[in-house]
Amino acid sequence: MDSSSELPRQVSLAKGGQARISLDKEDRGVTVTASLQWDGGSAERRARGADLDLYALFVPADAAVRGADHPPGHVFPQIQRGLFRTRNKDEAKALQAELATRTDAGKALYYKNLGSLEEPPYMRLSGDAKAPGEETIRIARPDQQGYALICAYSAVSNGAGSFRSYGARVVVTDGRGSTVTVPLYADTNTSYWVAIAFVDFTDPQGVSISHVECYSRRFTEKRPVLHTDGTVLMDAGPVEFKRG
Repeated sequence: MDSSSELPRQVSLAKGGQARISLDKEDRGVTVTASLQWDGGSAERRARGADLDLYALFVPADAAVRGADHPPGHVFPQIQRGLFRTRNKDEAKALQAELATRTDAGKALYYKNLGSLEEPPYMRLSGDAKAPGEETIRIARPDQQGYALICAYSAVSNGAGSFRSYGARVVVTDGRGSTVTVPLYADTNTSYWVAIAFVDFTDPQGVSISHVECYSRRFTEKRPVLHTDGTVLMDAGPVEFKRG
């Protein structure tokens, strides 16, 4: 769905799709929720392990900017053995040099940093669900929010298996009847990380939600990075390691 169109009460995004929840960001009664939901996929899959974790990488409104070259939600080419997989090596080297100088990474909300609804970041994670179910981030004060990247991490104890095989998806709602579901379409089974949905609170007409679905390279524990201009770089953040 194009972000300029009106949102049905419920919508599921196609690959690369985008939708908008129209809301008044000055309304202090509005709470947006972003949930990671998963059912484990099957009894066999659950028996092997199905501990997923919700991460929200975020940039507050007062730090959010719009870059001239890349729109918010743009995912840079991944770093592979020190080189970018692009056809133009000069372009790859220039981009690598640019990214190496960046120090504007956003912060992360996850099981070790649950956040707060009463003070910045005005976000709160429900907790750490270690079995199939749901983890939810409640987001208050949408006027104080800039960008959020909703990611999932798979604990090492799960072994190999795609996030899709766990039945994972992200659901974003305003609590007033509008819901955007962001499914997964790929069966990448060697990644511990997936960036699933990009949430843009700087949309002047509300909140826009985009399907991202970008995976970390094979078996890396480095989490993604969300920059203050809303751009994303996979495999570039701190190393996370959770056995279960």
